[in-house]
Amino acid sequence: MNKIIFNGKILKEENLMFNQFKRAVNFGDGFFETIRVINGKEMFFEDHFNRIKSGLNFLKIDYPNSFNFNFLKQEIHSLLEINNIDAGGKIKIYFFRSGLGTYKPLSNEISYVIETIRLNSNFYELNKKGYLVSIFNEYKKQINNLSSFKTSNSLLYILASLFAEQNNFNDSLILNENNFIIESSNSNIFLLHNQKIITPPLTSGCIKGIMRNVIFNLLKELNIEILERNITERDLEISDEIILTNVVNGISWVGGYKQIRYYNNLSKKLTKKLNQNLVVNRI
Repeated sequence: MNKIIFNGKILKEENLMFNQFKRAVNFGDGFFETIRVINGKEMFFEDHFNRIKSGLNFLKIDYPNSFNFNFLKQEIHSLLEINNIDAGGKIKIYFFRSGLGTYKPLSNEISYVIETIRLNSNFYELNKKGYLVSIFNEYKKQINNLSSFKTSNSLLYILASLFAEQNNFNDSLILNENNFIIESSNSNIFLLHNQKIITPPLTSGCIKGIMRNVIFNLLKELNIEILERNITERDLEISDEIILTNVVNGISWVGGYKQIRYYNNLSKKLTKKLNQNLVVNRI
């Protein structure tokens, strides 16, 4: 049975009591962070920690000075070692406001849970079969300062995932309140058209993905121009390639939208380059 860390204490999963995270369940009063593990080490941790601090500050969750980069990194190292994850895996950290209360909390102090999950693949692997996708338009994502965070209120993404499953798609694309395509149910989106990459700006309401930033750097290394602008259905129809990215899977390529089929040449190059960079950096 995997161990977890709850507020600095190592516990068995079944020993975490409901009242310790009741606010998170009742009100979605928190957010989460997912971190990829390769060779038993956490990837892109500085970027993750900066996003964690931004989330805590934005949600007005108080944390002590001791809750810093080195402390959290050591917590993660300890848990990976305890759970014997020395190759591929992922870490999920749930942050929420401790204590009880109603909409008005009785405390703003931080609570957190860290869990680790073993993955079969160590380095990033491109999906062999292209994903089939469609647009989920039953609900739209609002554009506000919360849009870029992975909050505990993920109903939009859950419903989009269920829509994909019930209609035999691998993923679904999410619209913002202005009817522009901004992401998929679990990934940022990039389109290749006329040898240029098009991706939604953060102001569109998309998640500020860690892998999104990594892909920006890889594209610059490959001298591929990036245009941040709104994406429409017409853009899907004229693109040569559709790429989905997140920190766990890395890069996934879309094989089809409606009757349109896509290539995966750039997806292959980016996956190869991503893994090469990790090796060069002695991961």
